[in-house]
Amino acid sequence: MTCRYRKARASLIKRWRQFTPFLTLMAPPAFSGDDYIVYSPLVTQGQSEIEMRGFNTRDADPAIDRSGIFGIAIAYSPLSWWKTELYSGPVNYGPLTGTHLGGTEWENFFQMTEHDRYWADMGMLVAYVRNTPSRLSNSVEVGPLIEKETDTTHQKLNLIWEKQVGVDLVGKFNFRATYMGGYKVKDEFVPGIEAYYRPADNAHQLGPGVSGEFRVGHEKTLEYSTALLYGLNQGAPAKIYVARISATF
Repeated sequence: MTCRYRKARASLIKRWRQFTPFLTLMAPPAFSGDDYIVYSPLVTQGQSEIEMRGFNTRDADPAIDRSGIFGIAIAYSPLSWWKTELYSGPVNYGPLTGTHLGGTEWENFFQMTEHDRYWADMGMLVAYVRNTPSRLSNSVEVGPLIEKETDTTHQKLNLIWEKQVGVDLVGKFNFRATYMGGYKVKDEFVPGIEAYYRPADNAHQLGPGVSGEFRVGHEKTLEYSTALLYGLNQGAPAKIYVARISATF
């Protein structure tokens, strides 16, 4: 390798490293958005909830490897058919971008059917997302929430459309679908799978998961879920570890 070639190669690497943080900021939301959750349509009047959730990425691309999100949500159900939730964060972290606050989200869940009256429980999500980085537009999210539970199985399906507001109001809706299904060994242990279809981010993922619910006292519960998601296409991260825990009282 000639001296001139080595100098040229070193110059190109230096320039690439200078632009890498910028390219990371412009990366698709699949690597920074906190959409790795499957909501339930069920609402219990008078119930309060505290939830913590997050994920961590493993990928050959150093721009997204070991990056992730952590956030905390507080919810309350003033009516038998309405739960409102404030999701603070998420806190984004990554090897190149460091740690920064992603914003806040106001989520509202509306239970549309009486529990166990029909073949499945139906609900609706209406949310407003306020992004802290000025380069990102705020957005609204809306879509049906479906849940089916039997003595041996538990399944949830969300179909969500997201629309940017402000200067991007004329843009199209971005669609995503999330699914969680499992076999109830017992209430505290439900192994199964989680699947995420995210065409707007060119990321589709599937992997094993486990969830459960522990009852603490008469009306208090502790719920958890975790999953290991594998990328099904080239645009998705190779692996994502997802974890959530919530307490209701």
